[in-house]
Amino acid sequence: MRGVRDADGLLLVATQDEVRRMDALAIAGGWGAAANPAPPMPGRLLMELAGQGAAHLIRERAGGLPGKAVVLCGPGNNGGDGWVVARHLHEAGWVVRCVALGEPREGGDAHVNFALFRALGGEVRIAERGATARMKNWLGHANAIVDALFGTGLGRPLEGAAADLVRAANEVEHGLKIALDLPSGLHADSGEVLGVAFRADLTATFGLAKLGLYLGAGPEHAGEVQRVAIGWSSEVVGAIGAHARLLDERAAARLVPPRPVDGHKGRFGHVAIVGGFPGTEGAAALAARGALRAGAGLVTWSSPEGPEVVERPAEIMRAPFADALPERATTLVVGPGLGLAERAARALALTLADARPQVLDADALNLIARDLRLAELAHSAAPRILTPHPLEAARLLGTTRDAVQADRLGAAARLAAESGAVVILKGRNPIVASPAHAPVLVDLAEPTLAVGGSGDVLAGIAGALLAQGLGPRQAALLGTWLHGQAGIACGLGHAQRGAFASEIADALPPILGRLAAR
Repeated sequence: MRGVRDADGLLLVATQDEVRRMDALAIAGGWGAAANPAPPMPGRLLMELAGQGAAHLIRERAGGLPGKAVVLCGPGNNGGDGWVVARHLHEAGWVVRCVALGEPREGGDAHVNFALFRALGGEVRIAERGATARMKNWLGHANAIVDALFGTGLGRPLEGAAADLVRAANEVEHGLKIALDLPSGLHADSGEVLGVAFRADLTATFGLAKLGLYLGAGPEHAGEVQRVAIGWSSEVVGAIGAHARLLDERAAARLVPPRPVDGHKGRFGHVAIVGGFPGTEGAAALAARGALRAGAGLVTWSSPEGPEVVERPAEIMRAPFADALPERATTLVVGPGLGLAERAARALALTLADARPQVLDADALNLIARDLRLAELAHSAAPRILTPHPLEAARLLGTTRDAVQADRLGAAARLAAESGAVVILKGRNPIVASPAHAPVLVDLAEPTLAVGGSGDVLAGIAGALLAQGLGPRQAALLGTWLHGQAGIACGLGHAQRGAFASEIADALPPILGRLAAR
């Protein structure tokens, strides 16, 4: 997605309040050098740029051929954007009909664009409660349905004619559905559905992407998200700041560690997987496989001596765990299949006293929740990544899984702040949080990953990237991206189900190759 990026190449994602303040600052002007302050940028110009950009996207998706569009226009500025879209589509040869919740307030920017559309002979109907047969007929015959009802301006449940229009639009099974800025009925910050929300195939978001597009129910209502520039300068964005970041392929590619042609196995790190204790050997084997496939030079699996009950690739070395961690390893991955017994607790204690980079996953996190306080981790000098799923996060924070899911961004940030570690909060659209940086959203909702052992593979990937010299935040970001993309690749051949976690690990090298070649 095109967009404004920070120094690390990550896309900026803003709250409802932040985008309102950016709008206000651009309109007021006066920012910039004292000797040469920026002039005011009229709100009508911002509206024109937004609507023109969205109309271009619609025409592009339609292959440049004119079609039939129905634009649903609200009473405020989001509706004003809709009137601009309607005008540009009309001028491009489309048959355009608009359904309005009412005539915009006279004298405002939205009313100007409403009047311009009417002057072109555009057809407008006022929405009625119950979505009349005429409205449903219009919607049913449209190639494109454009939602310009409320955007980010809604803070209460949709009701009345607006709710009826959204329900009627959602029932249409053909054509392209486009939301302007944010699907109406979706909370701009949390992604919560306010009664009912428009289900878009494409969201044209203005200026910066909004948090609610990636949290809660946002992804399933927003569809594909495309940013439309509306003339905000980098100074305007920088003066207000953005709450979060978004990782995409372009940013992930910047993180791939170099692979010099004269490199050797020792140069690419030695990962020790501490886990896979009797009864859960497969978890450690999968973490080790993920580490190898993500480029670690050497991988050792450390667990108590006993018969091997899972097939272990010949490339994975085995070392007995007897109250000591593998000395030659450069990075530790602790927790997959570790268990909660006394010897598992000893392994965790040794890890927490160790200064080597480490990934704490699964039972390592459960032991911390049971026996320690999260803050005790902050006293360690070891570079560290925690990889909880929502229930493990809840145990660490002393709350419930539902509470974590209701505020995933806040939960991840709190875990990072209290532990001093980088946190990957797993689940749909993972979040990477660290104490000194804005949280990062990873737009990867992939059901193929919902299989036992998938999280163990992620722990191994993160460990391998630490071993190759990346810092914890870099390793967490790239590891999460690689894991998600491997899931997508496996899902294409398995209808998003039935893939083995080992297959997810084995899908990694081509994805790394693609990123490295960017």
